[in-house]
Formats: sequence, structure tokens, C-alpha cells
Amino acid sequence: MAGEYRRQKTGRKRKKISKARRRRRRVLAGLFCVCAFIILGVAYGILHHYVGEFPEDKICDNIFIGDMDVSGMTQKEAKEALQQHLAEDQAKVVTMKVGDTSANATLEELGLAYQDIDKTIQKAVNYGKKGSIWGRYRKLKRLSKERLTLAENFILDEERAGAIITERVVPLADHAVDAAIEKSAGGFRITKEQEGKTVNIESSLSEIENALNHEWKHEDLSVKMVLKKEKPKVTEEDLQTIQDELGTFSTDAGGGERWQNLKTGVDHLNGKVLMPGEELSVHDETAPYDAEHGYVEAGSYENGQVVDSFGGGICQVSTTLYNAVLFAELEVVERYPHSMLVNYVSPSRDAAIAGDYLDFVFKNSYDTPIYIAAGIDGANQLRFTIYGKETRDPGRSVDFESETLTTDDYGVTYKEDAEAPLGSISYAGSPHTGKTAQLWKIVYQDGVEVSRDVINYSTYEKSDQIIKVGTASENAEAAALVRAAIATQDQGKINEAVVQAAQL
Repeated sequence: MAGEYRRQKTGRKRKKISKARRRRRRVLAGLFCVCAFIILGVAYGILHHYVGEFPEDKICDNIFIGDMDVSGMTQKEAKEALQQHLAEDQAKVVTMKVGDTSANATLEELGLAYQDIDKTIQKAVNYGKKGSIWGRYRKLKRLSKERLTLAENFILDEERAGAIITERVVPLADHAVDAAIEKSAGGFRITKEQEGKTVNIESSLSEIENALNHEWKHEDLSVKMVLKKEKPKVTEEDLQTIQDELGTFSTDAGGGERWQNLKTGVDHLNGKVLMPGEELSVHDETAPYDAEHGYVEAGSYENGQVVDSFGGGICQVSTTLYNAVLFAELEVVERYPHSMLVNYVSPSRDAAIAGDYLDFVFKNSYDTPIYIAAGIDGANQLRFTIYGKETRDPGRSVDFESETLTTDDYGVTYKEDAEAPLGSISYAGSPHTGKTAQLWKIVYQDGVEVSRDVINYSTYEKSDQIIKVGTASENAEAAALVRAAIATQDQGKINEAVVQAAQL
């Protein structure tokens, strides 16, 4: 009984001690939490005060975009500074190397610009301003030890830079050489083609941009262009099909300065090879018409008159070629008549060239290449002959017939010449009869006509003979008398007025 009592007493004592211990632990834990909260609160306050010292609208210290220090700048100020820096960079020169040769261009010519610069500036402004207080603090403390550099991200204007490379760099490559063919009295001689290299424009642009965006020191730079294999467009095998005469035509070359222009134009076209489907523009092949390119001043049509101009006579070159093209039965893409009749072919058989608005263009509509032989022979005949592979029926032949539809005879126009003596007569202008005409294509099979079709319609304006009558005189009455007669455009009245004026 006594033992049981002692055990109960001991148990109650132990429970009391355990309860006291738990109470002390709770008190200590509470004190620890209070202290931790106080410490954290103080720390948070210190951190908040630290990060709060950096203005929201300005970039923190020690931040660079490229090599531009934008510390302390607003977004607007940073953009203005970078644009100024870009203008300085654009003046730098890029040397574009192709083997041992090179070509230069400024970065401005290549269209140097920033890519997404506004986003980059915004990133600089936001650095250390977004996220948790602890994250911001770590970023800002890191800035106090080392600078943050954001990439500028340069790009080039693809179209402008591509055009510069095409113009200045591509010609430097060892390009492929097409097979060539030459006509002589003994036949055709073919020179074999050669493979070569050309500039890979897209890859070369990437190389320049890569150089700009990786370790560029904002100085002049040199970049090796990327090359790719280039195959010739015309091969020896292609040209071996050129054996047959498809069409030929000639006109009299005449003489004088005009002859020189005919010879120059012919030389530009002689030896041209057109692959299947390829077009030829006479204007593009023979221009520009100036002394530097072998042309002289000679007569040509302008506003219904004959005037001297460089290249006068080039229309006879295109006209002669036009007729050879017709006989070869190639596709005529573009052809225009002259404003007035010419004397070296029948109406509707001409092809005018004028500036960049009248041209003669044709296409090789055969499945094999054609070759153009041109020259002025010993008989002074300007001749074009087109060679290729004959695929037409052996019994087929063609001819062309000009038909005049209407005729409008030129007249006489009297004009006053206030600088010439009263009653004097002089002639000006280039009188031409006006006509409308059409050209028939006639196809024969074994000598028998099988078709007849109109292939063009042409209008030629008339040009009157200009007769200038002088009215210069100290006698105002006499001058007025002749001037009034000129206004009537009556020859008899003009002659009568001149006689009367001489008697005043």
C-alpha cells in the first residue's frame, strides 16, 4: 500500500516537471520568433531602402549597351545616345574580301541598324527594378562589383547590302565562263565552258553581321566573303546544235556618219547567243548612245523632224534584225513602227528604237540555242543571219508582204521668219507622206501557199514641207502685209504680198 502511494507521487512529480519544460520551450520559441521577425523586419527595411535609392525611370550604374555607358540615363536619353553612336558606326568601312581582291563599303551603305534596340534599352532600365526585393538587391550589389553589358544586336538592310555586294563584290569572283561560238568562213568554232565561283550573298551578309555582333571594336573591319560554285549557263554540248541558217536579211548601209553608228550597233549584237526562252532587247544590247561607246551624231527622227543625235541610224540595225527574226520565225515580244516612213524597208517591216520607251525585243522560241551573226559586208550590206537547229519541215518556207492601206500626202506649211529679210524664202523640215500599212506573213508548203496572216499594223504620220518667209523690215506696213498673207497659207496671196511689199 505504501509502495503504491510512492509510485503515484513520483509520477505526478514527473508530469509536473515535463509540463514546466514544455512551457519554457514555448516561451523560448516565441522569443526566438519575435527576435527573428524583428531582425527580418530590420533587414527588409534596410534592403528596401537600398533598392529604393535607384530611380525607376533611370538606368542603374555600371550598365552598358555594347561599349556605350548608359548609366543614369532615362530611356529617351539612352536611345538618343545610341542613335548618335550608330551614326558614328555607320561611317566605318567594311572591306569585303574575295581571294586577293576586295571591295569597300561604309556600314551606312550596307544599311547598318540596331535590332529591337527599344527592347534592349527597356531591359537596361528594368534591371534591378523588377522581381523580389532579395533578387533586386543581389542584382544591384553585383553591379557595384562588375558591369553589365547588353548586346547591341546589329543587323544590315538585306536589300541595300545585297545590292552593294552584287554591284561591287560579285564581279571580283572567278566566275564560270560560258562556252562560246564563233562563225567563220570555215564553219563554227566552239570554245569549251569553264566552271567558276561566285559570291554567296546571303551567307556573306551573315558573315558581316556575325563579325559586327561578336567582338567588333567599332572600327573599320575586314570580312572574307563566302563563295559557292557557279556552273556555266551555256555548255559546249548546247552550242553543238547550232548548225543551220534559220533566217537572214540585209539592208544597204549607206555612208557618212550614220555608217559608223550602224557598224557600232552591229558589233554589239554580233556573236550573241540566246538560250531557249531567253529574250534579247536591242536597246539594252546597243545603248548607251554616246561618243564614249563608239557612236557619233547622225540623222534620226524626233517630233516628226529629222535631227542629228548620237546613235542616229540604230533603228536600221533593229529593223534589219527584225526581218531576220521574222524569217527565223522567232517570237516577237515587242516591236514599234517609226513615227514616219523610212526608206530602207517597206512599210510595216521596220522596228524603231527610241530612248527607253520604243524597243525591239524578241525571244528564242526554239528548244535549242540560237546564234546571231551580224556585220557589214564588202558590198556595204548590213546583214543579220540567225543560226540554230532547224526543226521546221524541209518543204516549209515563209515570205512577208507589205500592204499599204491608206496614204496621206504631205502638204506645205508657211511660217514667218522674223529674222530673215522681207520676202526671202527658205525651206525647213523633212516632208514625208503619211501611211497606214500592215504586214502579211505567208507560209508555203512545197511551194504552195497554205496560210496568210497579218502580223502587224503600222501608222506613219505625214510631215509637211515647211517654207519660211522673211518679214524683217524697217517698213512696218510692208512687214504687216506679208505677215497677214502668211496667215492665209495661200501661196498666191503670199507671192502677191511680197511683190506689193517691195513697192512700199
